[in-house]
Amino acid sequence: MKLGLEAKVGFFVIVSLIVLGYMTTKVGDFNFGKDKGYSIKAVLNNASGLNTDAPVKFKGVNVGKVKNISLEDGKVVAEMLIEDKYKIPAKVRVIVRSSGFLGEKYAELEELPEQTGEYLAAGSIVKDTKDVTDFDQLGNKLGDIADDIKAITSSLRDVLATTEGKENMKVTLDNIRQTTDVLKNIMAYNEARINAVIKNIEAITVVVKNMATDNQENINQLLANLKDVSQTLKEQTPQIAGKVNSITGNIDDLVTGSKGNLEDSIKNIKTVTAKLEKTVDNINSITDKINKGEGTIGKLINDNQTVDNLNETLKGVRNLFTKMDEFKFYLNFEGEKLMDTGETKGYFKLKIQPRPDKYYLLGLASNPDGKSTTTHTTWSGTSPYGSTSSGGTYVETKRKENSITFIAQYAKRFMDMVDLRIGLMESEFGVGADYFPFNKGKNAEKYKDKFVVSFDAYDFSTKSSPRDPHLKVKGQYNFTKNLYVNAGYDDFLNKDTRSTFVGAGLIFLDDDLKYLLGKIPSIPGN
Repeated sequence: MKLGLEAKVGFFVIVSLIVLGYMTTKVGDFNFGKDKGYSIKAVLNNASGLNTDAPVKFKGVNVGKVKNISLEDGKVVAEMLIEDKYKIPAKVRVIVRSSGFLGEKYAELEELPEQTGEYLAAGSIVKDTKDVTDFDQLGNKLGDIADDIKAITSSLRDVLATTEGKENMKVTLDNIRQTTDVLKNIMAYNEARINAVIKNIEAITVVVKNMATDNQENINQLLANLKDVSQTLKEQTPQIAGKVNSITGNIDDLVTGSKGNLEDSIKNIKTVTAKLEKTVDNINSITDKINKGEGTIGKLINDNQTVDNLNETLKGVRNLFTKMDEFKFYLNFEGEKLMDTGETKGYFKLKIQPRPDKYYLLGLASNPDGKSTTTHTTWSGTSPYGSTSSGGTYVETKRKENSITFIAQYAKRFMDMVDLRIGLMESEFGVGADYFPFNKGKNAEKYKDKFVVSFDAYDFSTKSSPRDPHLKVKGQYNFTKNLYVNAGYDDFLNKDTRSTFVGAGLIFLDDDLKYLLGKIPSIPGN
């Protein structure tokens, strides 16, 4: 039978379509001819989708194919043919993977970390396997996730679709917006304070670092001394214990040897007791006379008018001390490090505050620069140094190093933001002011008296001491009611003594000072 041209063309197209269809669904290499290589077996947990002739890969390279898949003793066993030119390490495991979204599976031999230098040979069995998520399992999981999302959206729709749900959502969004606005305002309002706190902390760390560096030798010496003390105690503890035992023995001997003296002492005590009884009898007689109004003391005590006058006097004294109970006493200990001169100043202050708008400040201050006194003397004829001339003036300056100076000031507060002070500042007359910038405003209650800027002016120029006034400006931040830090510029008008400084201090409210005089009791009348 002879085919026509149309039949030949149709037959060719059909065969081509069959081959093309097989190639589009088959991902892998085509091998023709007789298979050559060595056979190994692999035990798998699941061979779903893995077919005969599926590729076997090692590090991404096709090294063979699957010859047969069988079930032996309830386990999946895949027989693989590995080409002779490939040597596969003996320590491998088998992983069934997908080569694409179409789901074509292949077996991959994955090298394990521990190796012995041996290779797989004909008849080797690979028992190590690993399961991975294939596209079917991934699709199932995505389906489960989609179902969960659908259930969640359905629940949200049921809640939000109602009028009440919409109103609740609107209220919730309004609350969130108001909360974010409040947080924004708080951050904007406190930005300067936060920056100031950070700068103060940096200054403190610098001071602590410098103190540790400057005193490193002293710290090492202190640790060495502690070590020596502990070693000495360890060595002398047995000797101390022996001495204690010796002392207790001596006491026992003393008691035993002084038995006779103790008996005499007891007799003397009896004699003294008899005399005390007579004394008590005399006291009772005196008190009886006083109760009867006999004698000056008796009349004084038993006269109601005298008792009333005395009670009035004591009442006035008690009112005075009641007023003192309203006083507040603050103890302040402060240290300053002069950064330019390297000196350290210390302050001890007692703040007596009878009411919130005024207080008295007393204290002591150490002055590392000392106290200098300059005297200008005019002379004519023979000078104090023995020379002869028409006259002149000489200057004599005396300095007392490391002197202690005194503080005594009166302060008054105005508008709850400014304290004005006047009095002695380091033994010199002066004036000062303290400004509290955050005592007014929305957060005044929270930040009241937390931050203060102070200015002092004292030690003004005189004929005997021609110098610029001592001016000092500083800022202080109170971390707590007991701890504060400060920094500023001291004596900045005088070139020789000007210096920036940083410092810290402790302040305590001490109520014990109010009770040193005690409580005043009243005397009841008859």
